[in-house]
Amino acid sequence: MPYLIGLALIPLIAVLLYSFVLFDRLVRFEYEQHRASWDADGRPHGFFWRPQEASHFGSALACARASIYWLFRSPPWVSESANLTVIWHRLRFAVLVWNVGIVACAALFVISL
Repeated sequence: MPYLIGLALIPLIAVLLYSFVLFDRLVRFEYEQHRASWDADGRPHGFFWRPQEASHFGSALACARASIYWLFRSPPWVSESANLTVIWHRLRFAVLVWNVGIVACAALFVISL
C-alpha cells in the first residue's frame, strides 16, 4: 500500500508544479501591465520567474502573501481579461487538487500503518 501512495504523489507533484507556473504567469502579467499594483503588492516574484527589481527577502514575503491571498480573492486587474480569469481559476483548482490529494495520501498512509 505505501508504494501506491508514493505513485500517487507523482501526478500530485505535477499538479503542484503546474500551479507554480500559473502563479508565475499572473505575477509576470502584474509586473508587465500593472506595475503600480505589483509595487503595492510588495513586488512579488514567481516561483520560477524573478524580475530584476525584486528584492530577495521582501519579494519572497510578497510572493508567499500573494500566493495565498490570490487563492481566495481575485486581484482587481485579473477581471480585465478572460484569459487571466481562466488562469486564475486554473490556479485555484490546481491548488485544491494538490491539497485534497496530499490529505488523501496522508490519510491512506495512516490507515495502512
